Amino acid sequence: MTITHVQFLTLPVADHARARDFYVGKLGFAALVDRRTPEGGRFVMVAPKGAQTGVVLTDQQVTGIEPGPRHFQLQTTDLDADVAALRAAGVEIADPDERPWGRATSFKDLDGHTLGLLEPSDFGNVPN
Repeated sequence: MTITHVQFLTLPVADHARARDFYVGKLGFAALVDRRTPEGGRFVMVAPKGAQTGVVLTDQQVTGIEPGPRHFQLQTTDLDADVAALRAAGVEIADPDERPWGRATSFKDLDGHTLGLLEPSDFGNVPN
């Protein structure tokens, strides 16, 4: 096998512009791609700055992906600072909990997708 990483994951959204603004404006992600598709939809990809894996914000008409909440996990090196920054940006986020694998919390985006945020302990780090 020569697989190197996950390229992107896809999240169905109701409004590309609102979703893009949330991920870029509130989470600080980079906008990687935003263009029209031949089918008349949009292909919008965002990602944490410097990340190899992106998040494609898509609509059901183009992909056929059923709407509904999804979950994915983000990793951070400073959970408290990120929680404070998200709250300052108007994001409703739970207080962090201690877990065996690190400190974690979660919040929802505008389409109801749950984003976990983890500051891993040594136990939570998986070696390459």
